[in-house]
Amino acid sequence: MKRLVLLTLALLVSSMAGAQVRIVEDFENSTSLDWNEYADKRMSALVMMGVLELKALEDYMPVSCTAELPIIPEYDFKIKAKLLIPKIDDKHSFGVIVDMDEDFNKIAFLFSEDLFMVRHYNNGKIDSEKGEIRPIKLKGGKDRTMELEVIRRGGSYIVNYDNIEVLRWRRRLESPHFGFFTTSHLKVDEVIVEQEYTGQSE
Repeated sequence: MKRLVLLTLALLVSSMAGAQVRIVEDFENSTSLDWNEYADKRMSALVMMGVLELKALEDYMPVSCTAELPIIPEYDFKIKAKLLIPKIDDKHSFGVIVDMDEDFNKIAFLFSEDLFMVRHYNNGKIDSEKGEIRPIKLKGGKDRTMELEVIRRGGSYIVNYDNIEVLRWRRRLESPHFGFFTTSHLKVDEVIVEQEYTGQSE
């Protein structure tokens, strides 16, 4: 009997150690995360008809919509997003915003036709003087779907689109701030957040 109790406790501890957070945000009926929705004459970011839709009503107006993820930044995690992009061209950009420091500085991982960019983002403005630009094989077009992944592993960011790695960057993470960005029109169909607790920080 004692062995059975010990075995049960061992299994319970084992299952707790491997506990996993998994949030599936499909924007149907209600949302799991607290997205900062808004709308005015210049831009909108609203959950409607099963998507999170970001729209710039003035050309080249940066639009973002963010939430605080219920994860622990010190541990590895993965974010998957299914994006519906009405138009990809070389004039506009779209992507995700991650992290936020005490001065409200954020990092933007952005895409446009044939380019991937890492930029600093603060107070609704992209700082094009800081960051990096890399050529990628992302062709222009209309009504495109993209699978985007942002992974934290061992203290590094890994960014993939359509199973193609475009960035591996070691950088400290300050907060679980996350969101989406566009200078034109973007729809987010689904977001999946996963974090497995290992019991050890990075």
